[in-house]
Order: sequence, then structure tokens, then C-alpha cells
Amino acid sequence: MTMHAAHVPAPMKPGPVVYTDQQLLCVLIHLAQGESILGRRTFKQRRGDTDPSAPLYERRFGSWNRALELAGLDPVAQPEQLQDATTKWSQEQLIAAIRRCLLATGSTTLAAYEAWRTDPADPKSDVPPATTIRFRMGSWSRATELACS
Repeated sequence: MTMHAAHVPAPMKPGPVVYTDQQLLCVLIHLAQGESILGRRTFKQRRGDTDPSAPLYERRFGSWNRALELAGLDPVAQPEQLQDATTKWSQEQLIAAIRRCLLATGSTTLAAYEAWRTDPADPKSDVPPATTIRFRMGSWSRATELACS
């Protein structure tokens, strides 16, 4: 006589948590703890395991500073040591770099741009890092929108 095991369904993996814009902004206000500013480092220190990530804010609102502004918080000033570094390139040069990447790779994703820019076989010291472009243009999507229009 054989015993048949009862069918036990496999545990279901929870789907991604979807936050409304208002929920995201409320988390920022909560984590600011009454302060008027919330830098990314402070956000990461105070963020709970179930709280949204900083990159989610950037994707949803275009930039970290835009999310802070919508939450009624002060935008984060550019660090003193980065001011010279990010003014090395004009806005036209930032956009031209994205266009060069598009022509060379057929893509304008941030990952494709950085891979193209840092290609060991053909390093490009004459194009800015993606972080510079994102900071100066407010977001990567805004920069690529301008480059492709």
C-alpha cells in the first residue's frame, strides 16, 4: 500500500510593493524627523527594511531633490568638492556625450553609457561620468530626453 502525500502548494513569492506618490513623500517626511532637509546618507541610515529605496524616488520623481521638494523639504546643496568637477562640461557637451553613446551602442541606458565610457579597449576621458550628467541635468531620463529630441 502506497501513501500519497497531500499536495502542498509551493510558497508564493510576494510581488513588488507598489507605493503611491503620497506614500513615498510621507516616508521622506517621516524620515526627516522634523528637520527641513534629508540627505541621501541620512535617508539610508534611517530607512527601515520595508521603506522604499533612494533609487525608487529618483525613478518616480526624476531626481532626489525633486522628491524632497514635493515632500516640502529643502533640496540638498551640491557638495563643495564637486562644484568644480561638475562644471567642467557644458550642458551641450553632456548631451553630445549621450548622443555619441547612442550612435556607438544603439542605447542610451545609464548602464550602456557607463560601459561605453569606461570600455578598457577604448576608454573615453573626454566624456563625463553618468553621475555628473544625472546631477547636472536633474535625472538620467531628462538628459536622454534632451539628447534624443
